[in-house]
Amino acid sequence: MATTRALCICMAALSVPASAALCGTPSSRSQISPSPRSRAAWSSWRRRGVYAGREDILPLREIAASVGVAAPWTAPRWAWSLAWKCGHFALPLLHRWDPAAPADTNVNLWVLWLKAIAGNRRRTADGGLAYDMLPSATRRVVCRPVAWLYPRLHHQNVALRTAFLDKVVKAEAEAGANSSTIVCVLGAGFDVRPFRLSTQPDVSWVEIDLPHVVGQKLSLLRRLRDRRPALARQIDAVRHVQANLSHHEEMLAALRDALSPFRQTPTSTCSRRVVFVIEALMIYLPPAAAAALLASAVEEAAAAGASSVSVCFADRLPGAEGCSFQAARDVLAHAQLDLDESSWLPKPGLARHMGCARWAAATTES
Repeated sequence: MATTRALCICMAALSVPASAALCGTPSSRSQISPSPRSRAAWSSWRRRGVYAGREDILPLREIAASVGVAAPWTAPRWAWSLAWKCGHFALPLLHRWDPAAPADTNVNLWVLWLKAIAGNRRRTADGGLAYDMLPSATRRVVCRPVAWLYPRLHHQNVALRTAFLDKVVKAEAEAGANSSTIVCVLGAGFDVRPFRLSTQPDVSWVEIDLPHVVGQKLSLLRRLRDRRPALARQIDAVRHVQANLSHHEEMLAALRDALSPFRQTPTSTCSRRVVFVIEALMIYLPPAAAAALLASAVEEAAAAGASSVSVCFADRLPGAEGCSFQAARDVLAHAQLDLDESSWLPKPGLARHMGCARWAAATTES
């Protein structure tokens, strides 16, 4: 009973930004003209928004429209902070009776709940896969009708970068005709992208993350498998490599393990491609470790016989201040990667840099 009351308090607190915004928003359907005071309050709300007033990126609505999702609200910083704190307060209660009982390592668990909200608001986001990894007793607090009560804050920011990565990863993975492709997700967390995009028989998926994160994810995947038996083959097909990517030697060993199928098979007429996916990982790494990861990923893929390498990212590039395309391009050039300007889509937030960069063996040889 106490747990239920606490969850209700959290949900009410999470809805505070929604209530405040709705009260201050002039409605086109209302026949009552908003007062100057309410207009001023709404304008002040938007001016204080953490996503407002940026001159180095496109307007947030244009960024969101380009990937086919609604934009997060331009709410002030206190609203974002309140929603974040309420979510973290609720997590232990939400998993109190969960047999899997995963820890919130690097906010992986909190992001899973955010993806469940986003998925239940927009079924094309993940088809409800994140929702089906959550505990039966408490996941109803983000079920399909209830999910619409949450203001478009953190879950919508996650939905934006998820939609961007889905688009570019799918394009890169399916780009090579008559090719064998490994998609390597660095710092995969509790992501479900392999089970949504792994439709090509010549594309294999491998994930690298911390040992305890991998263990927690495998527990959650057993739950997903029980609820979605049709996904059993895809779940079993994904390889999991355990490593701390901030430790250089562990990182190198993990990359070699992930790319071992290319090393273990003789060279054939089929070209070999590697697609790396990096989502909100480098924000947790020291800048030197993040830069080394980018460079080593390309070097190890080339050493394994890959003819092309793509790095699809929604993260913070080490050493790239602000959201300048040239600054991002210079950072990636140190890793022998060429940033595709047409893919460059910076956004507000910690994982502010989104794009796709490539390396090709033919370019290096010439």
